[in-house]
Amino acid sequence: MGKKFISKAGAFHGAFLGALSVVLAANSMAASLSDCANSIKFDGHLNNLYKDLTLPSTGAGISGCENVRFYWTSSDTTFLKNDGTIAARLVNQNKAVQLSVNVTDGTQIETKKFDVSIHGYEPYSNYLFIYFPANDNENIYYAISNDGYNFTAMNGGKRVVAADTVALKKGLRDPHILRAPDGYFYMVNTDMKSAEGWSSNRGMVLMRSKDLVSWTHSTVHFPDKYKGTNFANVTRVWAPETIWDKDYQNVDGSKGRLMIYFSLLTNDGTIPYDKVYYLYANDDFTDVLGKPTYFFDRGSATIDMDIVYNDNDGLYHAFFKNEGDGGICKTTAKTLTAPAGKEGSQWSKPSGTLQQTKDAVEGAGVFKLINQDSWILMYDCYMNGHYQFTSSPDLTNFTFVQDTKMAGAFTPRHGTVLPITAEETQRLLKVFPTADFEPKQYNEPDTLKTLAGGEAVVGPCAGSKIIPYSKVNDGGWNPTTDLLVEPGSSITFGPHPWDGKIWKWSGPADLSATTREVTLKDLQWQNSGIYTIEYTNETGCKSYEKIKLVVNDPEHPYVEPVVCKDDEILNESGKCVADPSKTEAIGSGALATEIHFSAVPVRVQYFSMTGVLLKGKPKQAGVYLRRETLSNGLVRITRTRVQ
Repeated sequence: MGKKFISKAGAFHGAFLGALSVVLAANSMAASLSDCANSIKFDGHLNNLYKDLTLPSTGAGISGCENVRFYWTSSDTTFLKNDGTIAARLVNQNKAVQLSVNVTDGTQIETKKFDVSIHGYEPYSNYLFIYFPANDNENIYYAISNDGYNFTAMNGGKRVVAADTVALKKGLRDPHILRAPDGYFYMVNTDMKSAEGWSSNRGMVLMRSKDLVSWTHSTVHFPDKYKGTNFANVTRVWAPETIWDKDYQNVDGSKGRLMIYFSLLTNDGTIPYDKVYYLYANDDFTDVLGKPTYFFDRGSATIDMDIVYNDNDGLYHAFFKNEGDGGICKTTAKTLTAPAGKEGSQWSKPSGTLQQTKDAVEGAGVFKLINQDSWILMYDCYMNGHYQFTSSPDLTNFTFVQDTKMAGAFTPRHGTVLPITAEETQRLLKVFPTADFEPKQYNEPDTLKTLAGGEAVVGPCAGSKIIPYSKVNDGGWNPTTDLLVEPGSSITFGPHPWDGKIWKWSGPADLSATTREVTLKDLQWQNSGIYTIEYTNETGCKSYEKIKLVVNDPEHPYVEPVVCKDDEILNESGKCVADPSKTEAIGSGALATEIHFSAVPVRVQYFSMTGVLLKGKPKQAGVYLRRETLSNGLVRITRTRVQ
């Protein structure tokens, strides 16, 4: 008996320890709520957010977090909704918002906060290319583009600034243009005539404008400006450019000033090869302050530097040409300048060559695409007479896009590109007529409100305007949204923009298409109805247009569809009824809106869009209503889509 009793006890004790070890093992495999929160991945740069965030609702896909749920709350739903959708932006400045997530396993809750900076809306529509065309034509020319890649020469292919009216050497090369925070445009140029030799320039030309049409100008002639110093002995002051130094401390205590940087070479041995130096401009951009300060070089001739700041990584990216080697490299820095005595120490080790060609290249120009998290690096393939354009998501990895078509009046040499507004585009086209160019049209985002400081709050994006061109049979194209045709006719829809990105069509007779042009033949009464166009432009912004097409069949007259209000839906009887998904939370008023996201759902139900209770989670594709009864007694109703 005793041994048998001990045997049972031992078996019980062993089973208990085994069960306990299983529980402990299971707990050891489960990640902590903090680990689950820290493992959340985002599909964008939170410090410079361009597009909506996809916020996970569960820990599915995160090891050890499969049974964890996430509930999100935005600190400012005016700009960022609780589901990660960008609702509004500031103009030309970022907006800081805090995103919180309550992480729960059903028994405990932990909160983690993420700082988000929503990228500001850029109110630009076109790209202006400023350049000089040839060594025997060193004047300033303009070209314009809708997409940043394909340009049309302006002013009938004639110059817009005559070098002999502004430059000491009667030649303007390597123009660089900048839009500064003070509302002015600033242009700097190499003051040089190549016919006199590559070491013939002694300074630069400074220009300023309010409208890109009328320019004031002045020259900085180094032999006069720096008489008695080694800078008076320059033989090259090459490819000057400007950048706004936001950290510059002015005498009056304010911050910010234009920096001008350029490559210098002297004939006295003090600057034995081309090195990059910088100066600061005076208030009215007619002169420079102080003496040049050393900026950067690669250990041998370094020219054509172009600097941009990338908000994504918080770095200045400086692109330059390895003179003599024919390649373009870059260096980066966290700060634009270095402390006195450590000049040049801020820059990283240079990268390898970045050009996507074996041709000799120079004159790197870098600019960001309008309202897109994408950059262009272009450069002058000066030995082969064309420009090459590449794209990059991060200013590190570059992909070949195209070589320019060097045709007719458009033969650019070393220049820069500036995004411009629709108003500026129209003004330039009026002053400098440009045949065969149609500016792309955008729908301006709605102004939602104005903040106390005067900042405008606008919609999240600007959709492209859809021009609903169509033609019946072999007729001409007409921009109309109301069509009446006879049975048996054919119709072709061909809306603009003609260089569209993503098109989506829906309409009668189960029409579905993803091409820009759609042709329908042998039209019958079944084709009558509303055709909806959805267009997604290069910024990811959607536009919509509707075209009504009626086939004139007396036996089957067209009946206008019922159109419901925004807060209504069409029920099965064809009547407009209140949309239950518009009810965000039911409970204690404003308090419910504040706290219901932090609660845990204890019951989930699904309904059809007409309010019919379903037995469980729907499996058939469609849109449904999801009703969550939360642990705090509140109810949240949302719309959900099943794919």
